[in-house]
Amino acid sequence: MASYLRHAFRRRGLRMGWCALGLVIIHLHAVWAQQVLDGIAAIVNDSIITISEVREVVALEAADLDNRYYGTELEMRRRELFRKALQPLIDVEIQLERAKTLQITVQESEVDRQVDRLKEDNQLTDAQLEEILQSRGLTLEAHREQISRSLLLTKIVNFEVQSRLVITEAELQEAYEQRQDRFRIADEWTVRHIVFLASEQATAEEDTQARQKAEAILQQLRAGGDFAQLARQHSEGPSAEKDGLLGTFRTGELVAGLEEVVASLQPGEISDLVRTQIGWHIVQLDNAQVGGHQPLEAVREELSLELKRAKFERNYEEWLESLRQQSYIKILYEG
Repeated sequence: MASYLRHAFRRRGLRMGWCALGLVIIHLHAVWAQQVLDGIAAIVNDSIITISEVREVVALEAADLDNRYYGTELEMRRRELFRKALQPLIDVEIQLERAKTLQITVQESEVDRQVDRLKEDNQLTDAQLEEILQSRGLTLEAHREQISRSLLLTKIVNFEVQSRLVITEAELQEAYEQRQDRFRIADEWTVRHIVFLASEQATAEEDTQARQKAEAILQQLRAGGDFAQLARQHSEGPSAEKDGLLGTFRTGELVAGLEEVVASLQPGEISDLVRTQIGWHIVQLDNAQVGGHQPLEAVREELSLELKRAKFERNYEEWLESLRQQSYIKILYEG
């Protein structure tokens, strides 16, 4: 143990005489003696993470594994689960250590506000809150400590990472140009049609009859007939009662075969006969709105938030990795 502790202190750039080292060993023996029945999973700088702390985090998942696996497979999966849970706990400790180094603290009044907000949001009295905490094996004091640690983590991350995030205009412009498809405004068409039903399973005779009826109506339209009136009188689709009005559609919303025809028409223009899976159509374009792209200003806030989230994740992981490199971390138990 002596050589182990000397190594730990050398990594911190500290020197320790044998007398002082002996006092530290006595102190640690006293601390660790309290953990004998529990066990130490990891030492992180001046802190200890116990095995029970890790197991508490993974209790539900571990129970699920117990129900699904057994033998060697179960042991392997439980060890893997334990290791995955241990690293975040280590990361919490090194972040709290960084906050301590920078003398960032949480005031009791801040914890009070969080407790009061919890009670207010859930309409709880002090007694009810304590009863709920007790049912979860917690005291109010332990709960306040959890809140304090959580607030401290938020503060240190905000100070070291969040507050330093900057998205430049060049980054915004580049991201906007890379996401042109996402910010596309689709073409819109308001369409009427007259349809004569003949499914793909129709006989040749049925298909011919439907086509002939459509050709007859198309001739009337070419001669100046009113589309809405002819649709109401002859169309075999449900839109007949709306003078043939199908509705307004964007790119990709019309049935196969119709969109290409509609896109080629000018407002007021009538198509030739169009065959789709349901029958023969005559299409009229009522109105068209050509799409394009939303301008950068219209999506600036949305895009800026997206870039900040992505940059935060990168910067946070880099910052966390630097803390890991600067910390003394000794894993003693991995499940």
